[in-house]
Amino acid sequence: MMKNIVISGYYGFNNLGDEAVLAGITSLLKKKNKDLKITVLSASPAETAKLYNVKAVNRSSIIKILSVLAEADLFISGGGSLLQDVTGNFSVPYYLGFAWLAKMQGTKTIYYAQGAGPLNKKWSQRLTALTLNRFNLLGVRDQESKRLLRDIGVKRDIKLTVDPVFALYDPLHNNRQKIKGKVEIGISVRPWSVDYIDQLAAALNKFSQSKNIKFILFPMHQGSDEGISKQLKNRLEAESEIFELSAAPEKALKEFSQLDLFIGVRLHSLIFALLNQIPLLALSYDPKIEGLMSELDYLPLMKLEALEVETAVEKLEYIFSERYTLRKKIKGFLLKKRSEAEKFAELVLEEVDSCGS
Repeated sequence: MMKNIVISGYYGFNNLGDEAVLAGITSLLKKKNKDLKITVLSASPAETAKLYNVKAVNRSSIIKILSVLAEADLFISGGGSLLQDVTGNFSVPYYLGFAWLAKMQGTKTIYYAQGAGPLNKKWSQRLTALTLNRFNLLGVRDQESKRLLRDIGVKRDIKLTVDPVFALYDPLHNNRQKIKGKVEIGISVRPWSVDYIDQLAAALNKFSQSKNIKFILFPMHQGSDEGISKQLKNRLEAESEIFELSAAPEKALKEFSQLDLFIGVRLHSLIFALLNQIPLLALSYDPKIEGLMSELDYLPLMKLEALEVETAVEKLEYIFSERYTLRKKIKGFLLKKRSEAEKFAELVLEEVDSCGS
């Protein structure tokens, strides 16, 4: 009998990172069970339905949401970092509200490989713990999220898994790169409360002085990252361009493949670079970046607020000189992560299979 799954997350907002999470979840589940019927709650239902070959309904239409939940065997919340109270008071009750609606309909609920936090307010901590303690399966993508959920009172078993985007890793697309005249370096920046663009530009200019370099800037969140990408481009002395990525995550992923090195602020820009086995410098604005990089101690990380020109240049020189060795190391990491993503998808499908037929 065909099983129905409903997925909720930050989908349909032109944010490639979140879209890649959805691509990871849907491809994993469909690969393991072709008979699933998946419905996604999205801000752009028509576009989501077309991109992922799923059914999609408007995430702000309670009537439509209730009707798909009434038919659902399983409700998935995730992935990404949905439960945080930094960007406002709306996220936590909004995303947990769907889980309560699902529970009221007798639907099983799963917290799918999410990051959690920051949760600074007492009410959001309490509401999160109260709700997640009623979930059927909890999976987080990093150790820090697991610790936070324990600290705020989540008693249920919490599985440590990985970001579903790692399911998109395909070693066949990572053939040895062609030798090119120019060294192509990808960059992804985002607006943030710290003013870091001058420091970053100075470091990139110093690094590129003695090399034939082209910088390619990738805005990952359409409508948000273009302005700051332009600011950086205007300060770069070497050849540079702003590249408009495809809205389809798997296509966008391939558009990273020709790069030699990468420098990224957004979490999923770093994951896209890793999926193409590209040595990188991570610029951290949030603990989730440190969570990702904790197993990649051979790749450098700098905090945005402590971005220092000389140190950044040293780190870029290191990844440039070691780039072929680093590519091999990253491959081992990716094979392990893909396997972890597949294992969690199997746990999810066990929950589906145990739903009353």
